[in-house]
Amino acid sequence: MDYVRLNATVDRRVFIRGLGALSLGLLLGPFLGGCEGCLETIKNRPIRRRLRTGSTEVDADLATYSQAVSLMKALPASDPRSWTHQAGIHGTVAGGFNLCQHGTDHFFSWHRAYLFYFERICQQLTGNNDFGLPYWNWNQNPDINPVFVNAASALFHARNNTSVAGFSAFATSTLDTIFSDHNFFTFSSQVEGTPHNTAHIIVGGDMASGGSALDPVFWTHHGMIDYCWAKWNIDFENDNTNDAVWNQTSWDHFVDQDGNPVTVTAGVTTLMPLLSYQYESSAIGSAAASLAARSKADFKKLEARIKKAADIKFVVTHRVRIAEKARISIAQPFSQEAKASPGEFSRLINSDAATESIFASIAYAQLPATSDFYVRVFLNLPTATADTSTDDAHYAGSFAFFGTHIESDTGHPHGPTFLVNLTPTLQKLKRNQALDDSSPLTVQLVAVPVMGQFEKRDTQILLEGIDLIVTPVIIKSK
Repeated sequence: MDYVRLNATVDRRVFIRGLGALSLGLLLGPFLGGCEGCLETIKNRPIRRRLRTGSTEVDADLATYSQAVSLMKALPASDPRSWTHQAGIHGTVAGGFNLCQHGTDHFFSWHRAYLFYFERICQQLTGNNDFGLPYWNWNQNPDINPVFVNAASALFHARNNTSVAGFSAFATSTLDTIFSDHNFFTFSSQVEGTPHNTAHIIVGGDMASGGSALDPVFWTHHGMIDYCWAKWNIDFENDNTNDAVWNQTSWDHFVDQDGNPVTVTAGVTTLMPLLSYQYESSAIGSAAASLAARSKADFKKLEARIKKAADIKFVVTHRVRIAEKARISIAQPFSQEAKASPGEFSRLINSDAATESIFASIAYAQLPATSDFYVRVFLNLPTATADTSTDDAHYAGSFAFFGTHIESDTGHPHGPTFLVNLTPTLQKLKRNQALDDSSPLTVQLVAVPVMGQFEKRDTQILLEGIDLIVTPVIIKSK
């Protein structure tokens, strides 16, 4: 999809006003050619296409990507554009995570910048300035593209699995629930904890570690994560936060296409899909691909809205503690009843879904020793096991751990917290008359091994606590 249909009459102040020459230079980079070329550059910015078979355009993108990977691998490790150096920005297999943002408010923005500069390096090395990094839409195409499993290809890498088919984290029902969230912070957290993390651990191999960027699939997976943000923000007309601290957060550990250090802010990343690249539209869940190009007037409104953002915060109006610190065995389902008054139960059960959302906030002290499993969350089903269907009315969602605990990784502890939206499940149980004001609320956590059995059945997880939290529903701007 083209997000905009531009012509030479567009006032270039649309793109420059409030952005600044420095930011514009970061976004348009070596293709700027002076500001006289701004409009044409923006109009013809690279297209990131959905990975699939049978498309000559996608095949051409994959050929360029393969060439770029080969050229990056041929560079000396001392070159910051080299394959190992670029992967090392994120982390290493043995050392864990390095500079990446996980479990923070900058999961989206940091990884967008990471892909942006990586894509620029690919363009420079191959001489193909039109190259757009293709993305793996695991909801529509759950199998990894065949090129990545061809041992003769530069895109080949050893993996445990080459498909995410059948896993609920990528199901339409799961993604519809996540995309119905209008709050930037809770939306980001759910995308990270569910489809993002789960894809990493299902693919396995290096993808399940801090060194995941060594696998060429990593960059296409994160292209999909970035597309999720872009579709939510642009097509779904949800607003990012205008929080000054968030927007002014900056990073200086990326390099441009020539290997020169650059500094980029989170605020600048919000404009990248409008000015630097564009996504070929595809369906996510029930949301179909968008076919219509935007008019000049519509683009002006869109650009103004994204720059303005909105006063979005993560506000908790009510909190009920479910579980305290505990050491949990992954081999045994964990069940805990909320210790709350009848009034608090009634407050949760009768919450108006139009104005409030109820989440389970599940916090851990650290990553587990293994991450070959994901966790399903159930409500009021103490008998839940790994065999319980995700079609059960008590099923609320899932999440996965990305990476494992490494004792030496003291500078990047990654004590993860996961959000699971309980609102649809509570409503369903009420409709089925399986829940009323006097019903106790219990939460079950069930670890499910990806490969059918746990790598280490005796693995334990350090639970920090579980809360039921109520947050206001964000009303979208008009």
